[in-house]
Amino acid sequence: MSDVNTIRILSLDGGGERGYLSLQFLKRFIQLWGIDPATLAQQFDVICGTSIGGLMALYFSLGKTPDEVEPFFTVQGPYIFSLTSLTPSVRPNLAAKLALIAANTPFYQSSGPTASDYGSGLLAATAQAEFGANTLQNAQTNVIIPAYQYDTSTYTLFSNLNYPEFIGQNALMSDVALSTSAAPVYLPAWTFGGQTYLDGGVYQNNPASTGRTLAQMVKPLANRCCVLSLGTGLGTRGFDPGAVRVSNPTSIEIIFDLFSIASTGCQEAIDEILYLESTYAMTQLYYYRFQPILDPELDTELDNTDPAILAYYDTVAETTFNNDIDDISTFLGHLIA
Repeated sequence: MSDVNTIRILSLDGGGERGYLSLQFLKRFIQLWGIDPATLAQQFDVICGTSIGGLMALYFSLGKTPDEVEPFFTVQGPYIFSLTSLTPSVRPNLAAKLALIAANTPFYQSSGPTASDYGSGLLAATAQAEFGANTLQNAQTNVIIPAYQYDTSTYTLFSNLNYPEFIGQNALMSDVALSTSAAPVYLPAWTFGGQTYLDGGVYQNNPASTGRTLAQMVKPLANRCCVLSLGTGLGTRGFDPGAVRVSNPTSIEIIFDLFSIASTGCQEAIDEILYLESTYAMTQLYYYRFQPILDPELDTELDNTDPAILAYYDTVAETTFNNDIDDISTFLGHLIA
C-alpha cells in the first residue's frame, strides 16, 4: 500500500456455497495484480465480509490464500450442506424442508456420533480447526464482520479495532465466523460468550459501506478510496430454486423467497450508493463490483454444492473477468497508485 492518502477496502458478500464464485474471481484478480496471494491482507486497510464472505475475510486476514480456502467449498462444503455424513450434497426437497421447518429443525443441524462429519457440526469443527486459538487480534489487517445478536435483538459488528460501537475484539475467530454464517433455517444459531447470533446477512449482506467507514476511521486524512466489492451473483437463493414467479404467490412461496429478497435488496442498495458516488460525485472514490447475473434456469440456491454448479460458477467468474477486463484493469491502476 504505497500511498498513505489512499484507503483500500476488500469486501466480500454472503451467499453460502456461492462464495466459490467470488473466490474464483478473486484468484484471477490477484493473478492480474501480480502479488503474492499470501500477502492479500497486507494490501488492504480493511477486509470486511458477511456470512461466507466473513469466513473468507477471516481466512485472508491470517495470510491464507484463495487456493488454501478453496477446499472449504469443494471438500467440506458438500458435507456441510448434506443431511448425512455418508453422502455429500444430500439436500432436502421442498416437502422435507417444510417438515423440518414445522419441526423447528434447521436443514443442516447435525446430531449423534457423526455430528462433526456433516452439517453444522462439520462447519463448527472446520472453523475451530482452521482458526484454532486465533482471535481477531491476530488479524494482519483491520477486519469488520456483521452479525445479528438474536437474544438481544441487536445488529452487531465484530472487529479487531477497539471502538465502543464494535464487539468481539478478543473473540476467537472461529466464534465470529460461526456467528456471521449461521444462516437462518439452513443452520442453527451460534452461541458463545452468553449471547446467541444469527447470520450477518440478515443485517448487512454487503458490508462494503461499513468497511469503507472503518477505513476512514483508521486513516482520517486519506483523500482517495478504492473499494473492491465481491458479490456472489444475482440469482435465486430461496428454498424453492427454479420456481417461476407468479402474479398471486402463496404465503409459503413468499416466505421462502424472503431471504433472497431481503438480503439481495440490502446488498444491492449499498452497491447502488457506491456506484453513484464513484460515478457522479466529486470525490476520489474508485469502485469495482463483481456481481454477475446467474442463469435463472439453474439451481443457484446457497446450499447447492454439486460439482456441476461449481464448474458453472468457475466459468461465470472467468467469463465476467474477461468481459470486464478493461474496467478491472482501470480499477487496479487506481488501487496500486
